[in-house]
Amino acid sequence: MFISGAPPSARLEMTLTREEFARQLQTAFGGMQRCGMDCFCGNDDGCTWRVRLLPAAPTRLGSLALERWTAEVALHAAEPARQRWWQRFTSHLQRGGG
Repeated sequence: MFISGAPPSARLEMTLTREEFARQLQTAFGGMQRCGMDCFCGNDDGCTWRVRLLPAAPTRLGSLALERWTAEVALHAAEPARQRWWQRFTSHLQRGGG
């Protein structure tokens, strides 16, 4: 996902429902907990993390409106653990190519 290094934080635009995001995140990180409204956190493989969803303007395709969110990701770990976290996150939540 990232060419040089694994950042400790990022903002990602995502097109999916809140429920689907939570389901995919739970699949990727089984120890995930809800730590607030639209906020998820956990500690996996040496990485303490938090993801907060913020509403974004929907994408419109004619009369169809697709739900969109900005995911704010914050990771607290050394580079190797952050890289592993981003690999898991990407494999579960960025499969659609955009």
